Amino acid sequence: MADKIIKVAVAGNPNTGKTTLINAIAGTNLHVGNWPGVTLEKKEARFKYRDYEIHLIDLPGTYSLSNDTAEEKIAVEFLIKEKPDVVIDVVDSTNLERNLYLTVQLLELEAPLVVALNMWDEAKSKGIDIDVEKLEKLLCIRAVPTSAVKEEGIKELLDAVVEIYERKEKPKCVLHFEDQIEEHIKGLIDKIKEVQPILLDLYPARYLALSLIEGNVFFIDISLNNEIQKYVQNVREEIEKLYHKDPVTFIVEERYSIIISIYEQVVKKHVVKSVDITFLLDKVFLHKLFGLPIFFLLMWILFEFTFELSSPYVDWLDETLSSFIAPLTAQLLSSLGASEWLQSFVSEGIIGGVGFVLVFVPVLFFLYVFMAFLEGSGYMARAAFLMDRFMSVLGLSGKSFIPMIIGFGCNVPAVYATRTLENPKEKILTVLMIPFMSCGARLTVYAFFVTIFFTQHKTAVIMSLYLLGIAVAVIVAFILQKVYFKSQSLPFILELPPYRLPTVRFILRNAWIKTRAFLYEAGTFILATSVVIWFLLHFPVGVKKTEDSVFGHISKAIAPVFEPLGFGNWQAAGALMSGFVAKEVVIATMGNIYAGEVIQETEEEKIDIKEKLVQMGTGFLQANVEAGKKLLSIFGIDLAGGEEEEEFEKTLLDTVKNAFTPLTAFSFLVFLLLYTPCMATVFAIKQELGSWKWAGISVVISFTSAWIVAFVVYHLGRLVF
Repeated sequence: MADKIIKVAVAGNPNTGKTTLINAIAGTNLHVGNWPGVTLEKKEARFKYRDYEIHLIDLPGTYSLSNDTAEEKIAVEFLIKEKPDVVIDVVDSTNLERNLYLTVQLLELEAPLVVALNMWDEAKSKGIDIDVEKLEKLLCIRAVPTSAVKEEGIKELLDAVVEIYERKEKPKCVLHFEDQIEEHIKGLIDKIKEVQPILLDLYPARYLALSLIEGNVFFIDISLNNEIQKYVQNVREEIEKLYHKDPVTFIVEERYSIIISIYEQVVKKHVVKSVDITFLLDKVFLHKLFGLPIFFLLMWILFEFTFELSSPYVDWLDETLSSFIAPLTAQLLSSLGASEWLQSFVSEGIIGGVGFVLVFVPVLFFLYVFMAFLEGSGYMARAAFLMDRFMSVLGLSGKSFIPMIIGFGCNVPAVYATRTLENPKEKILTVLMIPFMSCGARLTVYAFFVTIFFTQHKTAVIMSLYLLGIAVAVIVAFILQKVYFKSQSLPFILELPPYRLPTVRFILRNAWIKTRAFLYEAGTFILATSVVIWFLLHFPVGVKKTEDSVFGHISKAIAPVFEPLGFGNWQAAGALMSGFVAKEVVIATMGNIYAGEVIQETEEEKIDIKEKLVQMGTGFLQANVEAGKKLLSIFGIDLAGGEEEEEFEKTLLDTVKNAFTPLTAFSFLVFLLLYTPCMATVFAIKQELGSWKWAGISVVISFTSAWIVAFVVYHLGRLVF
C-alpha cells in the first residue's frame, strides 16, 4: 500500500489563488495545523484519486527559495528532506513573468514539477493568451490551466500529478546561464564531488552550487569543507570582477533573463476594452479622506451581520443544551445508578463547562464567514495599506498592522507574524500592541454577555470593545514610542491583489475549517481546563458550597482587586483567573460555577426523548426562519412586527443575570478585553522576542491598562447612569 501513496507539495507565490485551489482539490478533507517549531499555518489533506491516496501538503507562500525567511526555510527544508513525489507550482496566469521566478528555482531543485496555470479565466478576460504546449517544451514540465474559483482544471491537474508520479522522472531541461557562469557552476560541483561528495547525496547539485555562490547556506546541516569555502569565495570574486555586480544580483538577473525569454515566446496580449474594476474600487476604498471611515463602516456591518444572523442559532443551541442534553444526561446517569459525584462531574464539569462555550459557536462561524469574504475579496490587504500613514505616527509602518489584523483572529500567530518586521524596536512595539487586539476567543465571552445585558445594542457594544482595544493599543504605543522606542518607521511595500468575488463554497469551506479547529479546541483544551476547574470547585471532597472550595478560596483572595471595577464577587474573579489559560475558558468556568443551579431545577422532570427531538428539529427550522427575518430587518424590512421576545428563562444564560448589572457587565468585558494575554500568547512573546523580560512587561502593561480603563469606565458609568 505504501507505493500507492503520492506525496504532493503545493508551492506558489502569495496571492496566486493557492489556498482556493487547495480547497477546490481537497474540500473538507483539509486539516489545518502548524509547521513544527513555528506557528505558520500548515494545511494537509488525504483523499483518494483513481487507484492512489493523495497526501497533499501546502507549503507557505513564497516569492523565491533564496532568502532566510521562516516561510522559505520551511519550503526548502521540506522539498529537500521530505522529497515529495510531485510538486504543484501554482502560478498566477495574469502575472506569469513574476511567478516563473519560483518555477525556475523549483527546477534547480530538480523537483518533479507540474505547473498549475491558475486564474486562467481572468487571464483570458484580460486578453492574455498563453501557449501551454510551448511553455511545457521550454521548461520540460507539465502545465495545466486551472481556475480555482470555478473549480476548472482540477481533474486534469490531478491526472498530471499521477502521470508524473508514474513516470518517476525528474525535469530533463537545465536552464543555462551565461557560459562563463556555467563553467563556474560545473567547476564547483566537481570540487564538491572531489572533497565532500556527501553534499551531493543530500542536496540537488545545481541548487546547492547556486546557493553557495549566493551565500544561502541556511539549509545545509553539515560543515562545509575549507577547500569548498575557498573555491566559492574565488568564484564570487571572479563574478564581481567580470560583471561588476555582486553574485546575488547577477544570478537573479540571469534567472530573469531566462524568464523574460520564455515569457516573450509563450505569452501574447490582446487589447481588451473593459473597465478596470480594481482601479475604480481602489479610488473609493483607498481614498485619503473616506478610506478609514469606510473601513470602520465595513467592520460595523461585519459585526451587525454576525450577531443578528447568529443569535437565533445561539438561542436554539442554548435551549437544546439546557433543556434537553443536560437533563437527559443527568436522567440517564441516574437511571444507571451513577453516584451524585459522577452526575455532577458530567453535568457541570463537562456539559456545564464546554457547553457554555459551544453555545456561541454560531457567532464564530458567521464571523469567519464574513472575514473570509473580506480576505478573499482582497480588501484586507487594503486595510493594512490604509493604516500605514496612521501607524507612522507611532514609529510603525503599515506592515505592523498586518500582525494586528491577524490578532483579531488569534494573538498567537499574530505575535509570530511580527518576524517579518526588520526593525527590532518596531517589532517589540508591535508585539506589545497585539494583546490589545480582541481575538476570537474573547468574542465568545462578549456574545454571552451582550445576549443577556445588551440585546438591543449588540453590534454597538461589540464594536465599541474592538475600537477600545485599538485605541488603548495606540495610546500605549504612543507613550512607549516617546519614552523608550524612539525610532523612524521603515518604508512600507505591500502587494495589493486585484479585487475578486469569492465563491460561496470558498467562504463556507474556510469558515468551516476554522470553526472545526475551534470545536477541536473545545473538545480537548477547554474540556481539560473545565475538568480541572470542576475538581478545584469540589475539593476538598464533600464541600457543600462552591465558594468554600479550593477554587472559591483562591478566587475570594483576589476578588478585592476587582472591587473598584464593579465586579468584586469571587465568581467573576475566578473566571478571569482561569482566562489566563485561554480567554474562552472564562465562559467554561462560569458554566462550572453556575450550571449546577440549572441542572438541579430541571433534573426532576422526566424527559420525553421523542418529544424533545421533535422540538429540536422544529426549533432549528424556526432558527433558520428567524435568521432570514433578521437578515431582511438589517435592510429595513421588518417581518417581526417590531417585537422580539427573549427565550431565555431558566437557562444557562439566565444564571449570570443576578451577578451583574449592565454597567458592571460592560466593565467586566472591558477588563477581559485588555488584561493579561493568554498563556499561549505569553509563551509566543517569549519565543519570538527571545526573552521572558518582554513577556513579563507585556503582562504588566496589559493588566495595568485593563484595571485603569475598567476603573474609568465603571466610575464614569456610575456618574452618567
